[in-house]
Amino acid sequence: MRKRKITALSTFFILLCVLSSEALGQPLASLNEGKHTSARKLRYHPDGEDFVIVNGDRKFNRALYGSHSGFRLETSDVPEFALYLPRMGGNLTLGLRLKNRVLSLNHASRIESRYRAGSRIYKITDPILGKNGFLVITALALPDADGAIWKVESKNIPSGIELTWLFGGAADKRFSREGDMGVDPADCFDLKPEYCSGNVYAIKNNQFQVAFGQKSKTGARVLSGLFPSGSKLTTDELPRLHGSVLLQKEQYFLLHSGELSDSPVVLSALFDKAERTRRTLAERIRISTPDPYFNTLGGALSVAADGIWDGEVWLHGAIGWRMPLSGWRAAYTGDVLGWHDRARKHFDAYAASQVTHKPQVKQHPAQDPEMNLARSIKEWGTPQYSNGYICRNPNRNDQVHHYDMNLCYTDELLWHFNWTGDLAYAHKMWPVLVRHLDWEKRNFDPDNDGLYDAYACIWASDALYYNSGAVTHSSAYNYRANKMAAEIARLIGEDPSPYASEAAQILKAMNEQLWIPSKGHWAEYKDFMGHKRVHESAAVWTVYHAIDSETADPFQAYQATRYVDTAIPHIPVRAEGLKDEQFETISTTNWLPYSWSINNVAFAEVMHTSLAYWQAGRNDEAFKLLKSSVLDGMYLGGSPGNFGQVSFYDAARGECYRDFGDPIGVASRALIQGLYGIVPDLLNNRLLIRPGFPAEWPYASLETPDISFGYQQEGQSDVYRVSTRFDKPLTIELQCRARMDRVVTVTVNGKKAQWKQNETSVGYPCLLIEIPSAKTAEIKIEWAGRPVEAGLLQTGKAYKKGDVAKISFQSLTMEELYDPQNVFLKTRIPINPKEFVAVVTGAPGGRTAFARVRQGDLSWWLPIEIQVEEESKDAVAAFSKVVPAHCQPVNMDSLWNAPVTAIFKNEYLTPRSPYTTLQLPKQGIGEWCHPKTTAVIDDSGLRKKVRNQLFATPFGVNFRTPSEGNNIAFTSLWDNYPDSIRVPLTGSASHAYLLMAGSTNHMQCHIVNGIVKVHYTDGSCDSLELINPENWCPIEQDFFVDSVAFSIKAPRPYRVHLLSGLVSNNLEKDLTIKGVYGREIPGGAGVLLDMPLNPKKTLSHLTLETLSNDVVIGLMSITLQQ
Repeated sequence: MRKRKITALSTFFILLCVLSSEALGQPLASLNEGKHTSARKLRYHPDGEDFVIVNGDRKFNRALYGSHSGFRLETSDVPEFALYLPRMGGNLTLGLRLKNRVLSLNHASRIESRYRAGSRIYKITDPILGKNGFLVITALALPDADGAIWKVESKNIPSGIELTWLFGGAADKRFSREGDMGVDPADCFDLKPEYCSGNVYAIKNNQFQVAFGQKSKTGARVLSGLFPSGSKLTTDELPRLHGSVLLQKEQYFLLHSGELSDSPVVLSALFDKAERTRRTLAERIRISTPDPYFNTLGGALSVAADGIWDGEVWLHGAIGWRMPLSGWRAAYTGDVLGWHDRARKHFDAYAASQVTHKPQVKQHPAQDPEMNLARSIKEWGTPQYSNGYICRNPNRNDQVHHYDMNLCYTDELLWHFNWTGDLAYAHKMWPVLVRHLDWEKRNFDPDNDGLYDAYACIWASDALYYNSGAVTHSSAYNYRANKMAAEIARLIGEDPSPYASEAAQILKAMNEQLWIPSKGHWAEYKDFMGHKRVHESAAVWTVYHAIDSETADPFQAYQATRYVDTAIPHIPVRAEGLKDEQFETISTTNWLPYSWSINNVAFAEVMHTSLAYWQAGRNDEAFKLLKSSVLDGMYLGGSPGNFGQVSFYDAARGECYRDFGDPIGVASRALIQGLYGIVPDLLNNRLLIRPGFPAEWPYASLETPDISFGYQQEGQSDVYRVSTRFDKPLTIELQCRARMDRVVTVTVNGKKAQWKQNETSVGYPCLLIEIPSAKTAEIKIEWAGRPVEAGLLQTGKAYKKGDVAKISFQSLTMEELYDPQNVFLKTRIPINPKEFVAVVTGAPGGRTAFARVRQGDLSWWLPIEIQVEEESKDAVAAFSKVVPAHCQPVNMDSLWNAPVTAIFKNEYLTPRSPYTTLQLPKQGIGEWCHPKTTAVIDDSGLRKKVRNQLFATPFGVNFRTPSEGNNIAFTSLWDNYPDSIRVPLTGSASHAYLLMAGSTNHMQCHIVNGIVKVHYTDGSCDSLELINPENWCPIEQDFFVDSVAFSIKAPRPYRVHLLSGLVSNNLEKDLTIKGVYGREIPGGAGVLLDMPLNPKKTLSHLTLETLSNDVVIGLMSITLQQ
């Protein structure tokens, strides 16, 4: 039966994908696009463990889960409910009647709604209830059946009030994303007349049964209800069920899937059982902090995690993506929240999905011709679909899918070993791990350079393609997998040497080829093809995966998170009713143009970045980033306590999806391993505790099934209490931040203990205290001296190259300088211990050096953070110095090698990688999720405006271009065109005005795509770098720019609309281009560039050279201004 269920889910999903190639990577259209700059209010307030709102206006915004099926009860800010069975199972509203007065409870004068993890509680007051009267309604999902139960309590109410209700609309309707937020209409669960069609009711006293869905393929379904004794039930013509009963102090009613029961049902007992189950689940994780916004999270996380468990595996989501997937980050939640039995079930189910019977019989490359070579062909025996590959559905190793989910599954499995130390299970799973590592190596490092290609191996994979490049995040995953495989091998009697050797090779290659010393972060990737260039503009997944996989030393980790600080867009999180503490969330990249998963504000990505900050020792920054995300999604958002997929601040999607697998899994880690610092290593019988609390917190505590942990400041002492519930004693290592600069004494369980300093601690002094073989410990640190002056030096202060930086250490004493980015000119020895003076020489951008400082008994590495400014240039607007009489077009007719309209009509077949990979489709546009995308380029309008082979522009520059035939000289690293052209020039000029057109894409963002050089007869030259998005634009679309997540440093260049001949630097306005994704320019557009020259020199020639893979860059015309 289980296998049949999974097959049905899989078939449904695959059907969605194959209906259109355009649907492969792009989720359904969001209903919240374009709202990301709207003003917000603090919707929900924390009150103990509850998320509270008064007179809220959202309906069907908090799901309650129960029996690990697809059933859920949709609750609202008002007492209106809907059942999803799955598929629409009906709508329930409540009311009151007193004589001839009638009130819908949705419109009561005051409705206080509480989301208490797993339940929705309403306290209602209204004049109809009297001066002091009120109702309390509690809604729960049943824990062991598909149904829901309500408890209605009344106090101090007038006599004679009736409770009324209206139920109907069991439509058996499946919504596009199961009725999820932001992607299905907000009214999809309303009681609509059309939903009632075909409902057949049977009433028996205070019970009813409704048959519905007779026309569905699965046949008729039945839903039943039981109301308080004395209830009056009737139906109307639609039909809908009406009910009423005299209001008592305590009453219950029940709705459930299935037929009426012949056995008596005690509703109070059923409710109590549901509440006990809810409470036990919610109390699985208990958090206590000084911050009320965090004290709700333990229960909310436990319940959401339970909502993505289907009895066998962790699902991709609880609602809109309720389907099994072998990868992505949901499964981290199992071990982190103490469900080690569930974790083993999950890992076993997908171990059974690993291919073991399909050896590789076909060689690289194995690209799919039907998908225009953009991705691997789905055939058994190819490198990708061969032994070691893990299929997408549990207990099925006969399905191909288009992601590499092996990496994430394996990392979660390895964390299971960290959490449990289960060597028997490690021995059982060893063949799974060996096959996986062999599969990864064969597929993604076939040239054995130690650096791995990334083939859709992370959640944010859609539209990512690296063309066999060396990729940081996939290499990091493989580093940790091989490192831990070597460790496990030693423990279970296998040979560790191949895995230790591979891990060492990966780390060495990452540091030598992907780490950028002058910038202090990893590159996104290094090209395999072409000029083998390094793409420096890294995404957040590059940073957090590299840190999470332990490839970084403490200085690298700090520097890389500083890159996130300074290069990744930060978006303010503000709202009416929320104290402005400079909360900010982040987008995933700074890339353009937009495509799904390329530049989004996604909760799991933000939370995983916060975890990386904690792992880098940046506790305050980590907490602020996580809190910003928590506020954004759980308190300002439309669903209380929501672990959503995409943020309100996402320009393309807006707020959408609820209780999604990735943020649930990552939030589990960010809270437990980040904020509380619980990092188990039970394979080595160790437990590391490195609390990541904000410096001002005087206390915090945590309860999980595995551990009790508490921190308390007691005067001049800090007390840490640890009690583990693992099945064996562990060596406990506490790494804690020093509060004062002198340690009087350290005791463990009342006895004096040894301590030492963490010599590589960055940002603040850190103590190391080790307690061997313990299950419980009380560690007390007595402080003296002065508070530690931890922090940063020169944060954000701007310098130019050559400036002298003078930095005072005040009460600190500087002992040493570590300058890995060469920010400063080498200083003379001895260094002044109280003041540092040096010449700034670092590369432009946010730069970091480190000073080893001492205060009292303690020393640590203090970051010196400065901003090195770009060399300033006089900003002159393009085409502002045109002198039409001095402009002379250059004759380059003999160099034109194509019509501009041919750019996407070609097949770009060579050179291509010799290995299976994700790459640009053969038509030169699109990506692996949209492999058949194209764009029609139509230059008829431009050609119509040509007079005597000249195209006139509004600013007086005429460009020589033909009215028919070839009109562009394309260059490219594709063999279709030369990689460069040379145009002879004569005389002298102050400006070269260029009419150009060509392609670019998000994988070529913030890197020089091509270069124009004007050479002089003296051997010198001037250069114009063509950089996406500053001055090089894709011919087929307009950049979306909002100066939030999507920014361009330079003014937008002028473009020529090829279909009309319009010249504009604001095609968005002039052509009414809307939206974020696609932004098609009908017919396409060229680019007009103004290149200043040295008029005192004699011209020799101009060259145009393409540098980036993928792109085609064309020169249509040159006009020189004498």
